[in-house]
Amino acid sequence: MAERVIYGRKWNFRRHEPVYPISPTAAAARDARGDHYAVALAAPDGPPDAVIEVAWRQDHAGVWFLDAQGRQTLLYEFRRAGDRLFLHSVTHWDYSLGGDGATRIDERRFREDGAVRRIVTDDDADDQVTEDDRDVDVSAHWEPVPRFGEWASLARRDRG
Repeated sequence: MAERVIYGRKWNFRRHEPVYPISPTAAAARDARGDHYAVALAAPDGPPDAVIEVAWRQDHAGVWFLDAQGRQTLLYEFRRAGDRLFLHSVTHWDYSLGGDGATRIDERRFREDGAVRRIVTDDDADDQVTEDDRDVDVSAHWEPVPRFGEWASLARRDRG
């Protein structure tokens, strides 16, 4: 199935649409300058299931995955180091049936030296737990910086 690509200066997650839509040519120019822009990936007739925010001047790329209601369920945040990206943060949101607000947030922050901090906030249990770990293999957290328009690698939901 062909994928629809939508560009904007930013993405409005409440309205499920780009803020200041821009053409692919304008987005490519923003990419070359390092300016912030957003890329939404969707089925031809459906809502986006992934939104990528790129800000190369800040050495940042973030990938949001959305559920059928357009709610943010998963975020991968990457930091650029030369010609590679390092996945330094993964956040997952769980929602109760019919609810708009997340009831559980699980965030993991990774460092290049293998240190990991996990913060789980559970609103139903009114609890927050923080765990630290060391010597975690983060070699799979590296990948090449994609060329403009080649979004498949960043938009991988399953990262093992």
